[in-house]
Amino acid sequence: MKVSALASGSSGNCFYIEHEKSAILIDAGISAKRIIERLISIKKNPSNIKAIFITHEHIDHVRGADVFARKFNIPIFATSKTIKNCFLCSDNHLINTIKNNETIKINNLEINAFPKSHSAADPVSYMISANKKVSVITD
Repeated sequence: MKVSALASGSSGNCFYIEHEKSAILIDAGISAKRIIERLISIKKNPSNIKAIFITHEHIDHVRGADVFARKFNIPIFATSKTIKNCFLCSDNHLINTIKNNETIKINNLEINAFPKSHSAADPVSYMISANKKVSVITD
């Protein structure tokens, strides 16, 4: 499993996780243009990304989700309260609800949402499992 922090901090959060030929993003808090530039800089193809998982509704976690998801036709996963409390995507077909303690399988990756404490509607963190496990726990 490969993990790269494309952005981390109050100006934006975006984490790339890959196993074999499948990849996901945790958050898309920078512009789609910057996500693409940073993926290219680490020699990763944006078209390999199979899903975007959003931790919560703050702009530094969702800023580029709409454009990036529509450009590459990528589903977005977030809790129902997160979806309700922010604009994620103008294509509603790309928006999917995930519940706390639910696991979603994306090819060879298992992504488990778990609750966390933060000043947001229903924030989650994610544990990603394949041959190893990694958790992304943001603010």
